[in-house]
Amino acid sequence: MLALRIQQGLWGKTLPGDVMDEAGGPTGSLWGRGRVSTTDQAQALENGVAERHASLCDGMEHAGLDQARRALVAGPVDISWEWPQAGQLVLTFSLPAGNYATSVLNEILRTTEPDRHTENEPAAVE
Repeated sequence: MLALRIQQGLWGKTLPGDVMDEAGGPTGSLWGRGRVSTTDQAQALENGVAERHASLCDGMEHAGLDQARRALVAGPVDISWEWPQAGQLVLTFSLPAGNYATSVLNEILRTTEPDRHTENEPAAVE
């Protein structure tokens, strides 16, 4: 649901019918048994995603999971960085439970992998 909101330019925006978290930001559904608590445009978006992943949603319901919500925006705090040597960046930050540092890093950094082949090995085809 978050990926679709990002693709549609809706990240960080409140849709009619969104369920908000305690910080006032929109939440996304963690699928399971029960009714979706969103309404209007937000509910249509969530139901559309659920329809595209019907077997997965059905499996989560049959596994006994209940509907829940999670904030769509991670709020890193206590951010600091340093360059201890050329080509080495050290970032530190804290996130609330349930958020993934790798997702934050993916949004703030653009990285490239170094070439990992030798002269006798063909380069990987992308």
